[in-house]
Amino acid sequence: MRRYIALTTAAACMSFSIPAAAETYSAAASWVETHGITVNKLRNYAEYVSEDTDGNIEFEVFSGGSLAPAASMASALRDEVAMYGHITSAYMPADLPLDNVLNDLVFIADDPMAAAFASTEVKLNSDALQQEYADYNLVFGTGYSMTTYYLICNTPISSVEDLEGKRIRTGSSSQIKWAEHVNAISVSVPATEIYTGLERGTIDCSTGDASFLTSSFQLQDVAKHTTLVSLGTHNSGGEFFNGDFWQARTPEERRILLDNLARAEAELQVDWARQAETALEEAKSNGVELIEPSEDLKQSMEEFTEQFLENLPETSMEERGVSDPSELIDAYIEAEARWKDLLSDVDRTDSEALTELLINEIYADIDVETYGVN
Repeated sequence: MRRYIALTTAAACMSFSIPAAAETYSAAASWVETHGITVNKLRNYAEYVSEDTDGNIEFEVFSGGSLAPAASMASALRDEVAMYGHITSAYMPADLPLDNVLNDLVFIADDPMAAAFASTEVKLNSDALQQEYADYNLVFGTGYSMTTYYLICNTPISSVEDLEGKRIRTGSSSQIKWAEHVNAISVSVPATEIYTGLERGTIDCSTGDASFLTSSFQLQDVAKHTTLVSLGTHNSGGEFFNGDFWQARTPEERRILLDNLARAEAELQVDWARQAETALEEAKSNGVELIEPSEDLKQSMEEFTEQFLENLPETSMEERGVSDPSELIDAYIEAEARWKDLLSDVDRTDSEALTELLINEIYADIDVETYGVN
């Protein structure tokens, strides 16, 4: 039997120390009901936790920003409007600046699954990030990485010249800088409003992974041109608990909460990888043109990426007001390389194997007696 099953079962067997009275807590995300984060990290996760605690911890899920919009999700968790939920830190860069440095960094990521697991590892273990979360009364649970971001547009884009003056919805500081690099105009639009923006022509393009075209936002209905230029990915924030909620849990409950987050993250990344393979095919069959980038656009991307990575520590200090983040950047780069190596020996479509790997390599080392408590 795989170790993650044994760990969860062991925690469940210690239920004598879990309070008998069941309680229901709010879990929130700004993502729509069909989005992978809502499905895997909230709804499925809530079911797993309920089962493993014999119903003693129940989460009522609120999706689509119905409990709090994306920009206010951290405040909602801090103020106990919700006890668990997904935070997109890109919407609050001043409050979670170091977290956003990592999101800037994944502009260079070329392996979304490795990026997801590396992000989780670093965020769980970085003292600087842990302090940043604690200052907001947050306890980090797990990360994620969307699949490779492309350029989804309502007009054909293939070259640097085509991009000049285009209004592009961006999702990170790194994407904003890239837009500036190609003389485009970066526009800040909530994810839930991308469809309307493209439909009405208030934006010309949006960065987004393949699922943006289909299951996440159905952009294939209003944007008929996708340029297959890699714009990295997105991993800002993740899943968090309210600090007081977390501290009120027993160690056994915390272990259950963490092990099931490993399961939810593995299942999400498997689902997203599978969806990415089929989403482009579906979009193409529905009339979306898939455009290969021109040589000058490829060259421009290479030049920007090299310069961006070299300047990231300095620009982070200047623009985000953080201390030198070189150590954090190096930790992430090392972790991503390690996870690429680890994933080379596992079936990336096997969520159980990936769950086991996440627990053995990351979560088993978390001391539930002290994590998020001291």
